[in-house]
Amino acid sequence: MESKYTIKAVMRCLKILDLAASSDHPLSINEVCGALALNTNMAFRMLSSLVTSGFMVKDESTGLYAVSLKALQLSRNALLSLDIRKLTMPYLELLWNQYPKANLNMAVYHDGEILVVDRIDSQDIPRTYFTPGKTVPFHCTALGKILTCEMGNAELETLISQKGLKSFTEKTITTPAALKKELARVRSDQLARDREEYIVKDNCNAVPIRNNEGKIIAAISLTAFESYMTVEEIEATVPTLRNTARRISDLAGFHGGMS
Repeated sequence: MESKYTIKAVMRCLKILDLAASSDHPLSINEVCGALALNTNMAFRMLSSLVTSGFMVKDESTGLYAVSLKALQLSRNALLSLDIRKLTMPYLELLWNQYPKANLNMAVYHDGEILVVDRIDSQDIPRTYFTPGKTVPFHCTALGKILTCEMGNAELETLISQKGLKSFTEKTITTPAALKKELARVRSDQLARDREEYIVKDNCNAVPIRNNEGKIIAAISLTAFESYMTVEEIEATVPTLRNTARRISDLAGFHGGMS
């Protein structure tokens, strides 16, 4: 619902940025018109304003528009401003010192997305493909399961409807009934597992971080390919992962019980 102080033109420009950020390809004027119910003239003016301001760029040879590096700088600054990063990063480093063959991750749930905002690569990976702000599926990753396990049924149904339950491997959960059963287990255990559900031969454990109200505000995970850590070795990290999450949650103001 728009407030009386909302400037419609600004809101439209921001919606175009949202559309561009969520797209895996540059946008055409027709795509913007169709997605936001704008006429061609209005869409062109909005896009031209975003290009002039530096938040989008136009490829003159194709006439397509894409998010600029200036917009990406805003994303980087937003990630750096997250207070939870200041709490978790030292503990991720401690976990990495104990399990150097694993990757350590921290993620948050934001606007329907599982957003990975920190990662420390395994010492066996010479070069990372990871970019802060990467999103991962909610239904087949340990991070996603933890961050959605306490979601209300209506919100979960909406998320399933919007995102779908895409199959990534033969072990991916692809039905709402199976997902709800899995999330109930995760909620009870306060631990999520991904055993080759997202990437073949890649296994992961994740646990929640809570704030002073007991709300899950983030999750941390430990993941490794089977060529670096066996499933049994991954499973053996659970007590340490739980203890780490408990310590971070304590710093965030949560003093309730955690399994």
